[in-house]
Amino acid sequence: MGSIPAQAQNPSPAPSPAAPSSAPAAQQVNPDELKKFTNALKKILVIANDAETQMGQVIQKEGLTPARFNEIYQSKKNPSAKPASQITPKEEQSYQQVVSQLTKIQENAQTKRDQAIVAEGLKVDRFEQILTIAQKSPELRQEIRKMIQTN
Repeated sequence: MGSIPAQAQNPSPAPSPAAPSSAPAAQQVNPDELKKFTNALKKILVIANDAETQMGQVIQKEGLTPARFNEIYQSKKNPSAKPASQITPKEEQSYQQVVSQLTKIQENAQTKRDQAIVAEGLKVDRFEQILTIAQKSPELRQEIRKMIQTN
């Protein structure tokens, strides 16, 4: 994605007049969009927190500590990362159950996230564009923080 804007700015002088009018539109966030974005973001933070809580509960319900789960996860992800102790068959079974349930929780959270964005009157892709703009703009991030705290 980083190379696309550079290519769009450099191709030839002819598209230049059209490019400034369309590029700022994508880069600018009007006050109405910012309010919708901030409202959606507040809902998304609650959704993410709830999902994280559910994930911790699932891990513990299956008899694993978060630390042990992460240790097993890392050893599965990177075979050279050996767990501190051998993974027992019971731990392996619990781990597989947890992974299955975590996947469902993540999918559910993603659906709720998208629904929260749409419920606020934004399209998911525009929300993502604003998020990207905010990540690059300290001023916009500060404005978003202020709006989250005051609303």
